[in-house]
Amino acid sequence: MIPEKIKEHFENKKYCQVIRSTSTSSVEKTSGYIVDYSDSFVVLQETNDFDFVGFSLLPINQLKEIRYNRTDKYFEKIFNWEGLKEKIGGRYKIDLISWATVFKSLKKHSLIVIVECENLDVNTFNIGPITKITRDSVYIQYFDATGLLDEKSTSIGFENITRVQFDARYINVFSKYLRHRKVKKLLTNK
Repeated sequence: MIPEKIKEHFENKKYCQVIRSTSTSSVEKTSGYIVDYSDSFVVLQETNDFDFVGFSLLPINQLKEIRYNRTDKYFEKIFNWEGLKEKIGGRYKIDLISWATVFKSLKKHSLIVIVECENLDVNTFNIGPITKITRDSVYIQYFDATGLLDEKSTSIGFENITRVQFDARYINVFSKYLRHRKVKKLLTNK
């Protein structure tokens, strides 16, 4: 049922709410337009208050429902009336075969990403450039809320990823102002 709904929403550019189970006790909801998909992943162009805010890459095995009710239909009409439906679609082609191919594509396009594990037992949020991809993990050079990049990259196992965001306004604006940490020199008395 989910694969058919994904295909229908993608082909017809239908607004929807995607409901995901990110752990046994956690449910996440995201709204927007499905702009690409494979057997393993969905790329959702997310919306908030009738603005496009970026893209989320979601594992299909976490999808529980693709909602398209009266509210979603009306939101879709408003997007059309506002002339926003012509902005649906991504600028980057992402290879959606596996996590490794996803991250290789994102890195090839020099995209800064947010990688999340929304499972309440793990609950991680990493934002930064992709520095390395292995068979079972990705390395992100995390930056903090002051734009300072960590010296070392953080390793994130593919099994812990529930969502990857890219080409989002928050990421794109913040990324213009990243800084490297200044190395403190030790003073020695002679």
